[in-house]
Amino acid sequence: MTKVLMLGWEFPPLFSGGLGIATYGLVKALSPRADIRLIIPQTSASTDLNNVNIIGLNQLTAQAIDLEALRFSFSFLNTVVHQLPISISPYHHTNELISKSQSQAFDSMSSGGVSIENIHDIFSGKEIYGNDIMYKIHLFSKLAEEIAADGNFEVIHAHDWVTYPAGINIKNRTGKPLVIHVHALETDRAGEHARNEIYWLERSGMEAADKIIAVSHYTKQQIIEHYQIDERKIEVVHNGIDPATIVRTEHKLKDKLVVFLGRLTHQKGPKYIVETAEKILRVYPRVKFVVAGTGDQFAHLLESSAYKKMGRNFIFTGFLSKAKVNELLALADVYFMPSVSEPFGLTALEAAQHSVPSVISAQSGAAEVMKSSLKADHWDTDKHANYIHALLRYPALHKRISEDANREIEQVTWHHAAYKVLDIYNQLRSN
Repeated sequence: MTKVLMLGWEFPPLFSGGLGIATYGLVKALSPRADIRLIIPQTSASTDLNNVNIIGLNQLTAQAIDLEALRFSFSFLNTVVHQLPISISPYHHTNELISKSQSQAFDSMSSGGVSIENIHDIFSGKEIYGNDIMYKIHLFSKLAEEIAADGNFEVIHAHDWVTYPAGINIKNRTGKPLVIHVHALETDRAGEHARNEIYWLERSGMEAADKIIAVSHYTKQQIIEHYQIDERKIEVVHNGIDPATIVRTEHKLKDKLVVFLGRLTHQKGPKYIVETAEKILRVYPRVKFVVAGTGDQFAHLLESSAYKKMGRNFIFTGFLSKAKVNELLALADVYFMPSVSEPFGLTALEAAQHSVPSVISAQSGAAEVMKSSLKADHWDTDKHANYIHALLRYPALHKRISEDANREIEQVTWHHAAYKVLDIYNQLRSN
């Protein structure tokens, strides 16, 4: 059984999007087949998985780390705040990003006053990104390095850019092989020409890694093109979904429901929702577009729908819990995902599981595994509108697309993903 040191950031019950769901799904599927020690910023009483040693930095004990080494490491830092990059701000659902106690803890750490209490304060609270995300990443990397100093593992597995510095530090200290798992890219979030601090964190992680796991062939090509990484290092492992018994709920509304789930940012293509809706409503006015999510495009989307006199046809829910998402999908008639650049798109799989046919962007990883879903380039709102209109208008087409998609996801599970990841571990162990 392979011994794995896993580095994560989002993890249920605290997560902002697909990263936490994907990390949990993969760890759970790997746990019967690998000995996993998982380090994450925060755990709670409900954070638990059989056969997984989960370490939350908000509950760290003094016995687990060398505080003197940390004091030396942080003695050179000043109290300059690393402001949150604009491309990360849509992850937030709260206005207060840093509490007073967290701010005091940052100041204390920067002046060399490292304590367990400081660490607990910094990694507590509902916001795991926050206004001082770069500081948190640096502290996470140092703490994880100290926790992993025993080298009692065979492979390091780091999830997404926030954990790459920790992965690099641990590889340099222990000599163990590093796998980085690319769930999203800064070139997805901020555009293909982005060359900011996050981009260089991602690129340094890719260059240091012995293997890179990309969540789709689409993402693999983005890595090759925009990060100049040798394709021989990159393995594609699609995300999965756990099998579930779903009960549909027939809504009593006269209008059909077209649902969008996700952060309201440029990457997710919210402007194409309005453009597509305008074209559909000309020929099929009895439809409501339910937009579930928050982000920097929220106000613009709200104003645009009102300006175009479509206010009565839009419902904005804000951020929804997992339970509420399931309730919404159980009611939905069509799922719409017009992402400009989508590494995978777990929500499309969740929709299929709820027997909801999808119209999705061709620029997505989900399009690779959901062959039956209706696909178009993100900018092709004519085609999006035609597809959605057809699904709403013709019950036979609606039934066939939803049934085909439901069958397809039977083969897209976390267990399938886990077997591929184990094969990557074994490749590294044999070298």
